Amino acid sequence: MVPFRIKKELGQHFLNDKETLERISVICNLKKKLVIEIGPGKGSLSRYILKRNPLKLILIEKDTSLRPYLSKIKQDFPNLIEIIFADALNLKLNKIFPNKISLVANLPYNIATTLIINWLRYIQSFESIVVMVQKEVAERLTAKVSSKFYSRLSVLVQVHANVKKILDIDPTKFNPQPKVNSTVIKLVPKKIINFNYEKLDQILKICFSQRRKMIKKNLKKINLPIKKFCEDNKINLNLRPQDIEPKNYLKMSELSSD
Repeated sequence: MVPFRIKKELGQHFLNDKETLERISVICNLKKKLVIEIGPGKGSLSRYILKRNPLKLILIEKDTSLRPYLSKIKQDFPNLIEIIFADALNLKLNKIFPNKISLVANLPYNIATTLIINWLRYIQSFESIVVMVQKEVAERLTAKVSSKFYSRLSVLVQVHANVKKILDIDPTKFNPQPKVNSTVIKLVPKKIINFNYEKLDQILKICFSQRRKMIKKNLKKINLPIKKFCEDNKINLNLRPQDIEPKNYLKMSELSSD
């Protein structure tokens, strides 16, 4: 087998701590589930996932030089494994896999947020999403109203899913070691709700681009009956964007017009 060269441009940091791999595989609750693993690398986590008796495990990897490692796993589990070499940024998983997906991923830090936002657009296609991200991204995903990390990303995710931090992972558990800490988070989709995703995102971008301004000034830009909306929802007009709960941003998107 040709020696593998780490590619920094792909943000490759391979988790190799057995205890952590075991914990993640247990957390995912994958028995008899269709599982997709994004960025399996050499397949360390893949083998632990297979111990959990999934219905099928589909590996999606961008780096084709990892083919020998992943092919070896397929040889060991020929009826359970499918390998797709592709860039996850270019895939709409719901178009490829019509059944509910349990997704597991160790995401490159530089594209984690983009991937998560992409998946939110078809969140109901997932059973659950368990991802490893930079700790700071995890803080934003799980941030509470009025906290330091509460942001557009916090609202978008929390409108779509119940999200919680599972465990923090020290850099020493990876090869090569990243310069930041990592956190595993789990997203479970909320019940289907109908709303205009684009409208909600537009409102969030406007509000959080000027997060120090009071909400009454931001709302003027989105054609919303400001006074009535705030009275009906008991919102103080002098609050700032980081002090508004996700459910109220959702109401704004339902009431606003172009």
